[in-house]
Amino acid sequence: MPSPPDYVTLRLFLDGMLMMMALYAAVSYLLHRNPMYLSYAGYILLMIARFFLRDYWGSNPGWESVGRLAEDSAESLACVFYIWFAITLQDYSKHDPKSHRILRIMVITIWISIGLEVILWWLNVPIPIRVAVFGLSRLVLIGGTVYIVPRMIRLKLPVGSYFITGTALFVAGGVISLQHLTFPHLFDNDPANGFTIASVYQQMGVVLEILCFSMGMSVKSRMTEREKIRYQAQLIEQLRENERKQTQLNTLRDEIARDLHDEMGSQLSSISILSQTTLRHVTDERARQRLQAIGQTARQVIDSMREVVWSLNSGSDSLQNVALRIRETAHLLFDDTNTQLVVSMPDTIQTLNLTARQRRDLFLIAKESLTNIVRHANANRVWLALRQTPDGLVLSIADNGVGFDTSQSHSGLGMVSLRQRATQFGGLLRIETEPGRGTLIQLTYPDPTLAKPTIDQPKKQTVKQL
Repeated sequence: MPSPPDYVTLRLFLDGMLMMMALYAAVSYLLHRNPMYLSYAGYILLMIARFFLRDYWGSNPGWESVGRLAEDSAESLACVFYIWFAITLQDYSKHDPKSHRILRIMVITIWISIGLEVILWWLNVPIPIRVAVFGLSRLVLIGGTVYIVPRMIRLKLPVGSYFITGTALFVAGGVISLQHLTFPHLFDNDPANGFTIASVYQQMGVVLEILCFSMGMSVKSRMTEREKIRYQAQLIEQLRENERKQTQLNTLRDEIARDLHDEMGSQLSSISILSQTTLRHVTDERARQRLQAIGQTARQVIDSMREVVWSLNSGSDSLQNVALRIRETAHLLFDDTNTQLVVSMPDTIQTLNLTARQRRDLFLIAKESLTNIVRHANANRVWLALRQTPDGLVLSIADNGVGFDTSQSHSGLGMVSLRQRATQFGGLLRIETEPGRGTLIQLTYPDPTLAKPTIDQPKKQTVKQL
């Protein structure tokens, strides 16, 4: 019959098991960045260190003072990692805030006890007093544990049973190691090379405890994956619901745009036509002027209404459509003038996260700037560019006209309106002008991930060609 393994072999085997578990936890932390694995690995490594220190100073009596301090410190730090592991494994901050506070107090108690032991060792206080201080701190931990365990059982968390079972096995190993003092023949072999029988029982308890903790972590990981899958399913359903609502909203927008175009557009067109036909039969000059004003107002309202209808129509949501609209408006404004229009726009523009209001403001800023050039700039060349840069979307409009003095009020030029629209648009408006040197108006809409900009004041600078 083969003889049982000696204590040296058994301890090395148990140390190897614990080291493999610690390595697994460390790799898991590097992969998942979950603090649960870090505290788990720290607890195992500190318990291994604690057993080593106990064996070392137990076989070298001359090192008892510093050895006991090192062992107690390692055990205390292991308790700290143990508590952190318990908090992260069972989410005490979420499920039981009161127990979470008690555990934090226990951690503070451990740090205080470590500090006191170091001070007492430094002052060369007798070992029995140091042992009493260490025991007092452990009584506080035992009291906290006795308070928390029943609450843990009442919570009925899926991982709670594994944690309680593992802790019970650890305590059982410690109790059995104490019984060795009463029953010294539990093992037939005598310890060798400094390994103690008590450490074997305690280490077996730790190994069984770690196995239970590993199963608990596996259950928690499975629960986390299920929660992620459930959250993703909810998110997908929410996205589908948002798509349905967006479809309904687009349908409503199209109906409103169609009604405005068909009903109000036709009626306003009738007013304009009637004013023109009636004008032929009126000889009174004042009446003719009023009819002309009515017709002109009706046409202006039709133009404004077309812009509203365009912005409401869901088919106008793309940024490419806005670019085409700006290009079309620019040609309409300058085709009957002597001004040379240079347009630079890409054939395809990537979609930005612009709302319908922002798209309309972008178009109106371009239209108002171009209209101001036609009315006031007296320019013979105009540059219009819409491009995308790493900073966002950039609209640039420049001319070689008369410019203006920014220190004077120019309300007629619509600068106030441009700044207001830029504020609503959420972009950065830059105006560079100087009398006789032309004007540059540049609007930048930053990427949504960047900070929201403010509107710069106009600068007195020479305009550069685009």
